[in-house]
Amino acid sequence: MRFLPRDLEAWATLRGTDALAKAWRSGLLLPDAFIVGGRLIDQEKAADLLAAAAAGDKQAEAQVTATAVWLLEQGHPLPDAFRDLEISLWRARLPKPRGNRARDLQYCMAISMLQEHGFSPTRNRAAHGDTDATESGCSILSKALASMDRRVSEQALEKIWEKYAPMR
Repeated sequence: MRFLPRDLEAWATLRGTDALAKAWRSGLLLPDAFIVGGRLIDQEKAADLLAAAAAGDKQAEAQVTATAVWLLEQGHPLPDAFRDLEISLWRARLPKPRGNRARDLQYCMAISMLQEHGFSPTRNRAAHGDTDATESGCSILSKALASMDRRVSEQALEKIWEKYAPMR
């Protein structure tokens, strides 16, 4: 299903009537757009295009994007449906948040602050749970979090530290 002519880009460079005719041939852009009521896009064809793009049709998505770019380049506002679909397409391309990175980085900052006060960030794994063992940044933070009803094991904090410490 093809909604937009291949040579829509020609509109921007070729200002002649041939370019206008080519752009309107698809029916998506109306020939009376600039004269009658400012109506630029055939709503029925646009609805079909948007439905196809929303359903995941990559060609329709590309045509929605091309139409949106063209409209903006020509100084026309984007119709709400085009704007909403473009926003959802852009959001889908953004990297997905992974886990609790912000929280983990805060834990690393706390461990780093304890390190600045003379505590090792981690301790010998054999010493975990040993009440006589020297405290580490991870063990202190684990106990502090537990006192606030946020149970995070020392081992979990060590894994977080190992993952993010090189980023400091």
